[in-house]
Amino acid sequence: MIPRDFITEWRSEAPWTPDEQVEQDLVISRAVVEIFKIDDLARSLAWRGGTALFKLHLRPAARYSEDIDFVQITPEPIGETFDALRAVLDPWLGEPRRVLKEGRVNLVYRFSSEQAPPRPMRLKIEINSREHFSELGHTHHPFSVSSRWWSDTADVTSFELDELLGT
Repeated sequence: MIPRDFITEWRSEAPWTPDEQVEQDLVISRAVVEIFKIDDLARSLAWRGGTALFKLHLRPAARYSEDIDFVQITPEPIGETFDALRAVLDPWLGEPRRVLKEGRVNLVYRFSSEQAPPRPMRLKIEINSREHFSELGHTHHPFSVSSRWWSDTADVTSFELDELLGT
């Protein structure tokens, strides 16, 4: 999916030893920017969890992350948000496996790493559609990807650091 030398360059942003973890970090970063570039998604979702904590507040990251967690901001049917996510991610990640559970919606994208031999990788997007509140209010953070593979910036909706630490 991503040329090997672009993965090597991204290591400055993701200090993991295995190349596939660096590649996954670049995929996660692009997905976050792509999602929050869409106004409807930026209004509907707030980014939380370990990936948000380390990408927005605690650098360098203390642990490797392989998923993106969101909270649905307002109580509404999740269908349009789900469709908008797929419209953004499917063109470059393929068709996901969908897992619908009470209070949670997951999209699981599978792809192969660039290393030889290719290893199976996945990107899990999880939306908590049950919790629609924030104790300290939502925050907005600029977040960017600057790579020869792909570059862009978005203003991401998330939570205050103290609230992220509690998730």
